[in-house]
Amino acid sequence: MTATTSKGRATDEAFKDAARLVFARDGYLNAKISDIAEAAGRSPASFYNYYDTKADLLIALAEEFHAEATSLAALPFQAGLARPEALREAVAGFWRTYAKRRGELIGIFQAAMVEGRFRDRWLELRGEAISRIAGEVRAAQAHGYCPGVDPVMTASALSAMLEHFCYIWLGQGGERDVPFDDERALDAVATIWQKAVYWRAEPG
Repeated sequence: MTATTSKGRATDEAFKDAARLVFARDGYLNAKISDIAEAAGRSPASFYNYYDTKADLLIALAEEFHAEATSLAALPFQAGLARPEALREAVAGFWRTYAKRRGELIGIFQAAMVEGRFRDRWLELRGEAISRIAGEVRAAQAHGYCPGVDPVMTASALSAMLEHFCYIWLGQGGERDVPFDDERALDAVATIWQKAVYWRAEPG
């Protein structure tokens, strides 16, 4: 059900905020609608005025995440930065969105393994991102970079690397016995991304 009043929108936001908290705390698989309702300060029955299942709620959260990440990724290119610098800033925007939306991050990775309806919608959203990344790879190729690589396969590989890297470091606390440092992690993944795209063939 769509929230059409200010009270309805406030309740919807309360359920979303509660879901982020519960997914981050308990994981998507262990989260119960009653837990989400309790964290939201609402009754479980009222949940069903807005969503049929917790997967539907996660789809709404994933769509919000996708819109925010897309907007932040576009800003450096719109600002006219040189392509390698713009790419790094786009990756940074994605990283920071994941850091802020840890609950969605955990929910997305867990639900994609078990919730067919959610997986289908997430793949649609992910496909939009892959298309944009592939477009940037083609733009780089037009300037002589990364000759011969498949833009779509490269985009898929880079996106998967970034998504799982974020999940490990932001969703699971990082690698064992490796100190976490936000800037070092961001530098590492952004450098790999840049070097995967902005390289030229050796003469001869």
